[in-house]
Amino acid sequence: MSKSFTLTDKINLKVVARNFENAEKIQGHIKLLDEKKKELAKKEFETSVNNYKAKYSFVTEKLAKSFEINPEEVYYVKGWMDSDNDRIIDYNEEVLIDFIEEEVLITVIVELPHSKETGWGAKGLAGHTAMSIGDRFFDYGPDYNNIKTFDEKEYQADLNQDGDMDDKVKIGDIPNAGFKFAPGRPWWGEMISNNPEKVTLSQSLNFISKNWKINNVYGTVYKIEFYVKKSQADKMIEWWEDRYKHLKVYSVKPWTGEQCTTTVKEALAYGGIDDIDWNTITPDAILEDLKTEIKSTSRQHKDEKAKITLIKKEAKDWKPLN
Repeated sequence: MSKSFTLTDKINLKVVARNFENAEKIQGHIKLLDEKKKELAKKEFETSVNNYKAKYSFVTEKLAKSFEINPEEVYYVKGWMDSDNDRIIDYNEEVLIDFIEEEVLITVIVELPHSKETGWGAKGLAGHTAMSIGDRFFDYGPDYNNIKTFDEKEYQADLNQDGDMDDKVKIGDIPNAGFKFAPGRPWWGEMISNNPEKVTLSQSLNFISKNWKINNVYGTVYKIEFYVKKSQADKMIEWWEDRYKHLKVYSVKPWTGEQCTTTVKEALAYGGIDDIDWNTITPDAILEDLKTEIKSTSRQHKDEKAKITLIKKEAKDWKPLN
């Protein structure tokens, strides 16, 4: 028979042990199999019989690592015990364990440029793109704080363009600082909390829902949801944690820095969701790609299209400054 577990579940193989005395040893085997049910490793074990019953417990992730096998390569496990003590393994005593890796909900939040935008905004570069991995929220934007001191090592960039990355500088020390070249930062994240690395999805949605005069979120906002495998989500979190550690340079021109849409795209790609076009650099473009190209990768929601939800309409009372 087939049962479904995750790699980190504790699995108990149980049999009724015929022809055994209490405390007598019963023999068993476990095989780790790949996606095509090809054997990766085999373990022999023995356990004691108690009141004509026997049980053997294991965690597949730990077992795979003991064989120096990547747990993510394990899709199935076969386990059985010689329950009647005849040294013959009967088919009906075999348990096939089918692994369903834990899944994580990915939520991409896209604020479109307002319909009244002009200049760069009208070209699609206004608005914002952010994402949550499970309940952890991440985003990226420019930092123009004229009080803050920027450590070039943190940004891995020669901000004041003096030929090294050893300085601590102010915005005034950065030549032509602006949306084409500026220190990066968590954009909405820093508006929401003094600890942007700990901002949650629910906090970000609450922030977005406020009046645009409070949060400057005045464009139409969509929420895009799909599921990925936990191993993919872990890679995305790894990417964002590194970005928050090394904030780098923000630029609307992706060949000179990073910006909100490209960071989300890169984080998704680092986790294996690389279906978004390489030249997608604006919120409206990534929304279109998410609508048409992205499907869930978890086994539970395999190949389901992303769910698109309108969560805020553009502000009717907003007008461009010029």
